[in-house]
Amino acid sequence: MNIITEKEVEKNINLDEAFKFIEKSYADFSAGKTVTPATTSMEVNDGMFYSFPSYIMGRKVFISKQATDFRNNKQYDLPSVHPYILVFNSKTGVLESIIEGRYFAAIRTALSSAVGVKYLCEKPLKLAILGSGVQGKSHALVLSQLFPTIKEISIFSPTKQHRENGVNELQKKLKTVKVVCVGSSKEAVKDAEVIVCATTSKVPVFDDKDVKKDVLVLGVGAMKNDQEIPAETMGEALVVVDAEKNISMYDEIKIAKEKKSTINIVGEIGDVINRKKAIIKNRKIVFKHHGLPVTDAALAESILLKMGLLP
Repeated sequence: MNIITEKEVEKNINLDEAFKFIEKSYADFSAGKTVTPATTSMEVNDGMFYSFPSYIMGRKVFISKQATDFRNNKQYDLPSVHPYILVFNSKTGVLESIIEGRYFAAIRTALSSAVGVKYLCEKPLKLAILGSGVQGKSHALVLSQLFPTIKEISIFSPTKQHRENGVNELQKKLKTVKVVCVGSSKEAVKDAEVIVCATTSKVPVFDDKDVKKDVLVLGVGAMKNDQEIPAETMGEALVVVDAEKNISMYDEIKIAKEKKSTINIVGEIGDVINRKKAIIKNRKIVFKHHGLPVTDAALAESILLKMGLLP
């Protein structure tokens, strides 16, 4: 059995190729070409355990992502989320690889957001990132590489030192993009075509009145009982999700529904890719996704293919 480390994952991801795999997996999911059961979860003390299995029909492997989310880990100087990707031979059922999942998950999530940008945004020039952690930084790196029209990235998080460190790290890696550290979410989202919400906040991280009328908001951080996106924005926007069957798990949508009479959920991003759903781009759009397991299967396959480890 292969144990694939974070460093090996980083070395063997080609963003352009991985993007195509993930884009296709969304299309396959919405077309009914995958086996993707609903996520199972359980509470463990102050944390959560999740299991995300998926099989893209006709592929040589299937996966199950196992992940824990323990928000109190900060007191132990440990990350909150610990994911692992278990990769099985689809012919024999043998567990053949285990992929360390933190860097994997960060890039997978950013690539999933990139699919949303491709289909839901006309031309991104300015990117606003709310949150300066792993997810925020991975979105800056991935989106700026895949969309060279992006010329400026504004980053805000409540802790000044965190956002300054994040900006300094990114500016060393991004030579053709202006990375700006700002002192408020209002300043960050001003004139941004795309806003990335990558926090664990339980209250909205920006004010609806501060954003453009045709902004694309990528909601990737909010999980159970979190609410990064204002209910006003959710109420005005066209809402696109990764999986309609998971909507009941998205408390951010539930909270918005409780505050607004109607939330306009258009459907799945896969339906947009497959041209079964049409999107008017010159208005507010929210792409809400939590990491559909088929995208884990797709990214795992692309990495294993590059490493020569497919069965």
